[in-house]
Amino acid sequence: MDSAFPTWLRLIVAVSAVMQLGFGLTLMIDPAQIGTIWPWSMPPLTTRILGASTLVSVPLALLSVGINRFSYAAIPFVMMATYRLLQLAAGAMHLDRFGTNIPMTINYFGGGALMLMVLSYGLWTGWRRHLTGDADISEPMVWPMPAPLRASLALVGILFMALGLVFFFDASEAAIIWFDAKGITPLTARLFSSPLMGLGLGLILLSRTRDWRMAAIPAVGFCTMGFVVLLAFILGYSDFAPRTWMAWIVASTPAMLLAAGFIILALKPVKLRQPA
Repeated sequence: MDSAFPTWLRLIVAVSAVMQLGFGLTLMIDPAQIGTIWPWSMPPLTTRILGASTLVSVPLALLSVGINRFSYAAIPFVMMATYRLLQLAAGAMHLDRFGTNIPMTINYFGGGALMLMVLSYGLWTGWRRHLTGDADISEPMVWPMPAPLRASLALVGILFMALGLVFFFDASEAAIIWFDAKGITPLTARLFSSPLMGLGLGLILLSRTRDWRMAAIPAVGFCTMGFVVLLAFILGYSDFAPRTWMAWIVASTPAMLLAAGFIILALKPVKLRQPA
């Protein structure tokens, strides 16, 4: 499963990650800039959450193309492709919000579609080489993860996917389970279904793998997401106001991700040196 990616694919993914880094940091530091770099405005805390959800793709992308082995990149590519697909779907359902801003529209749909195709190509070729026996198969890092932890990761993944489905298909009710005192619009709720679904799918896939290599980069992504969202809460503390018990559950998900990521990284199996 350790086939490598072509140089052109690695370059596109890396450039996209650098652009996302700049976008995410801008929104985290100065959420008032949202109107100049995004098709619609959001309250400051929600804007910072958008920036945080963008930043999670940076380590997923750079580590995947840096290590350049499909075994490490498979789950991150699935997570990022899911993010792109649902982001495009959310935008397509609200084309009126793009107005006459042609450059921003091209960047949103053109850039999103390009990355979706690149990630899908990487996944397709990686699995195809694995299934046909053309890949350079190396010994997996057997991962003796305890069954209770596997079940916990799967349950958290199901929670994230359930939240993502609610945000996308019942967006008008998302304000009940959101934690920003200034609320959330249905359009923004549908947008946030993309990181929720991507993270949820990643957790479920990770809970099923027996090869630690496939879990390593997603674990870094979980730690990143947990840290930057908690940082967004701190920076936007004046607007942080969960009003229902479901909103508190949603607000607790960054801590869940941070804990899951650290545990997975701590459980890296130790390769024993073979006797001479």
